[in-house]
Amino acid sequence: MDKRKEVLINALKEKEEGIRKLAADALEKLETRDRLDMLARKIESGEMLEKVRAVYAVADLKGQRVTDLLVKAAKDPSEDVRAAALRVLGGKGESALPALVEALKDQSQIVVRVAVDALSNYRDPRVLGPLMQVLKSPDSGVVERALEVISRLGDKRAEEAMIYFAVRGNSRMKGLAIKALGEMER
Repeated sequence: MDKRKEVLINALKEKEEGIRKLAADALEKLETRDRLDMLARKIESGEMLEKVRAVYAVADLKGQRVTDLLVKAAKDPSEDVRAAALRVLGGKGESALPALVEALKDQSQIVVRVAVDALSNYRDPRVLGPLMQVLKSPDSGVVERALEVISRLGDKRAEEAMIYFAVRGNSRMKGLAIKALGEMER
């Protein structure tokens, strides 16, 4: 038994409940990491539900191998698998950004919505251009989510688009655009 596992198992015997819970969570992550090869096989060739479960099973793990596995799942033929992978990738940091931006071009509006939501975790000015392209979507839900994320960026380069939606958008779009215009940098 490796040292980490031994320490975590001993911590399960601690009197303080908070320590026991942390140890149990850490042990679960360690065991999930031990099963990473099996989970990778499920993501690559399992049934849709198995793939989705495997994607969420690796959600709390860190590391480039996990990110690479999720990026591959974000290109799966199944809309559900792609959406699950993008949700998880939203919390994976800089290395996940290209896959999230690429997903904005997906044929599925559901997947695009999830990608926009995942991008809301980023304050990176590089996402502005791709999000501005999403504003052309025929799906009002996609446009509304993109307006929210663009609004949070506060980038003046979005001013024309915000003015357009403040005048011509549906009432939700107008509200988002008007709020953005007030918060935008000068």
